[in-house]
Amino acid sequence: MTAMRLQRRGDDHHDWSIYRGEGRVGVEWYFRETSALPTSVMLYHLEPGTEEGEHLHLAGDDASCSPDSQDELYLVVSGEVVMIVDDEREVLRSGDAVYVPAGPRHGVRNESDAPAELVLFFGTPAGNPLAQPKDHP
Repeated sequence: MTAMRLQRRGDDHHDWSIYRGEGRVGVEWYFRETSALPTSVMLYHLEPGTEEGEHLHLAGDDASCSPDSQDELYLVVSGEVVMIVDDEREVLRSGDAVYVPAGPRHGVRNESDAPAELVLFFGTPAGNPLAQPKDHP
């Protein structure tokens, strides 16, 4: 039997300026070196005025910030942020999520006067068998 793997908040924390965005985003990586899941998971902490900076993930595109195409899912767990995907701009609050497929330019910023936190899931697009329609009796 495999023992439970546990990571506490702060175990892999970094404050980074990301993609030329304003301020420093608090980033907590979860199981960065040990996960066998096909996705990476991070917690973002954005103080008021902080932004990730717009970027894209698309293999072969010189503007891409990663060598591989990657999809991302942003899930707001507290506060309020503004999400920008290409020319669309949307305010997201706790419980709201945005799925960004590989390719579009995107970024998140905190334009509110309170801190915000988001969980990010990202990885190489491979299809999700759980998302396929199922026959129900």
